[in-house]
Amino acid sequence: MTCLRRFSAHDLFAFNNVNLDYFTETYHLPFYLQYLARWPEYCLCGTAPGEVVQGYILGKVEGDGPHWHGHVTAVTVAPVFRRQKLAEQLMQILEDTTIKM
Repeated sequence: MTCLRRFSAHDLFAFNNVNLDYFTETYHLPFYLQYLARWPEYCLCGTAPGEVVQGYILGKVEGDGPHWHGHVTAVTVAPVFRRQKLAEQLMQILEDTTIKM
């Protein structure tokens, strides 16, 4: 069973199973912390029992007035948890958050 929740700074120490994948873009630590500080509602992760990080999404908002929009910076799922529609669920939450803002 997957628990979808906000990404936290503690997750940075537990997401190697996701980030060490060949297809995942890896950023430096201050990059993740900047997103967590500026756009915490756009940083989400999925965890398995035992707090194993299955995947995450990082996003932000950009623009002004009619050009205001949400932006997905990263969305990735660990290889063993793929094909379960986790990325789709994370994207839907980010889209819903953008519409509410």
